[in-house]
Amino acid sequence: MSNLPLAGQRILIVEDVASIRTLVAKLLERLGCEDVLESADGETAWQHLQRQKIDAMLLDYELQGDDGISIAWRVRADKDLLNKDVPIILLTAHDEIRIVEAARKADIDAYLVKPVMPDRLGRRILEAIKHRQEVVGLPPGATEVSW
Repeated sequence: MSNLPLAGQRILIVEDVASIRTLVAKLLERLGCEDVLESADGETAWQHLQRQKIDAMLLDYELQGDDGISIAWRVRADKDLLNKDVPIILLTAHDEIRIVEAARKADIDAYLVKPVMPDRLGRRILEAIKHRQEVVGLPPGATEVSW
């Protein structure tokens, strides 16, 4: 991985804990990401997703008033959304199989358990972007994710 693997990428962080959001933003900046958008809740995230093209979304599972799986379902279901095909990485402290399975069913591209090291974060984002590009080019129903 190059020193700045995320150069030129616009990434949305959806995380309700401000200190974690700030930490992840700093990690992304160290990886070369110059355009980091932050959201503390699903509604603010939705506003970002409607307004501008996003290259990838880091989505926490546990959010106040919502959860990451519900947000992912909403993104994938809205065929008119500018970012309906945004690569989604569920970034969470939860590693229970039921959540992993729910993420797969919601067409989430990758799953990453906190805490996360910068190189792993960058690699997982790039893998999710590549995966989503492949999914978009495949016929409907051919969206199996290999985690």
